[in-house]
Amino acid sequence: MENKKYALKAYILRKQIFAVLFLLCVFGYSGINVWYGGDQWAAAVKDSFAGSLEENATLESVPGIIQNVVSALDESIISSMYGRMEFIETYSYIQVLLDKREFNNFSYIKDEDGYLHYASFFREDTIDAEEYARRLRRLQDCVEKNGTKVLFFVTPGKYVRGETNFRTGMPVNDPDVIVDETLFYMNRYGIETVDCREYIPNEELSIQDAFFKTDHHWTIPAAFVATQVLVEQMNEKFDAGFDPDGFYMDPAQYERVTYRRGMLGSMGRKTGANFSGLEDFEALWPKFENRYDRHCMGVTDVTQHFRGDTTQSLMDMDVLLEHDDIYSDSQYSLYLNGLRPYETIINEDNPDGPKIFAIRDSYFSPMMVFLAPMCGQIDAIWSLEESHVLDIESYVKENKFDYIIMEIYPYNINGDAFNFFKEEQG
Repeated sequence: MENKKYALKAYILRKQIFAVLFLLCVFGYSGINVWYGGDQWAAAVKDSFAGSLEENATLESVPGIIQNVVSALDESIISSMYGRMEFIETYSYIQVLLDKREFNNFSYIKDEDGYLHYASFFREDTIDAEEYARRLRRLQDCVEKNGTKVLFFVTPGKYVRGETNFRTGMPVNDPDVIVDETLFYMNRYGIETVDCREYIPNEELSIQDAFFKTDHHWTIPAAFVATQVLVEQMNEKFDAGFDPDGFYMDPAQYERVTYRRGMLGSMGRKTGANFSGLEDFEALWPKFENRYDRHCMGVTDVTQHFRGDTTQSLMDMDVLLEHDDIYSDSQYSLYLNGLRPYETIINEDNPDGPKIFAIRDSYFSPMMVFLAPMCGQIDAIWSLEESHVLDIESYVKENKFDYIIMEIYPYNINGDAFNFFKEEQG
């Protein structure tokens, strides 16, 4: 009997010791996270609360404000979790050992060439493509009195039917139906359009060369081809007169440099390098010189100023020089820091050149660098920017441009990207 009591006490003691050690680990790790990311959490809560309050400060909006703050805090805690990438890489390696092609419950899937894609089992949201076209038409009607020409430019997606191969049953997110519907209504409402899917991929540029394996972005050579298409189409549609001698759109005027195994895109950072692998990054460096004066909005609405030649003003060399942390940023950010909410670029060598306003996403960053030598000024606002400092509708009313280009990536076609001219103009 005594032996049974002793065994029971020993069993309970082991459970108690385990519970104490487990709780110490949990609370200890929580304490480390508070110390490690507390400032970031506080900033996220502050920004979310200030933004929500500015949008709607009525008593009825309090639950929504609280929900926004909690969501912002939750997202900040996850993104700043101590050792987060070590956990991701461990999980990533297990998926490789299991020879899996999907990651994190089909958040991402991998094709048979090793390229990561978005997954989707069904079309979640019903887009209002006709309303988007009406909004862009209202913008066009507003600026046409100034002689401003408007163009809608849609980029290709990473998935191409008939060329991208998956294992049986992989539910790839195919945006072609959304793009087709949007272009239909744009044309119906008299908006000039360019469907870049017609040009990329092509015989010289395969889909594998046009996109990164670990990122949703296109490669820099693909962005250059898209710029050639844009220049050609603007000259054809608007008689714009861009690059009449073909100098700036000549590939021979750029030096191609390949940086080995330094590229890990946003998809790769979500799945881990073990699952996605690292890849090469090819940059195009101009052989000619131009001087620019650039102002852009950085984090927390702080304005940054750069002045000098192309590499000094338009390109972020740090992403090529700093290899200590491949998870901090991708080498795609070489061009215009990847994406800033607001940009204005003045070409000091061509002050009388065309003035362009771009409503754009991150796909347009390298294209803006390639367009800059042919322009006098390029202003740009991120179409999905939630900053309360910027307003696309007010901006086009208060400034005069020769051309307005709305560039959009297929997966960004939604109501948030067309957050302007929602009402009929009086």
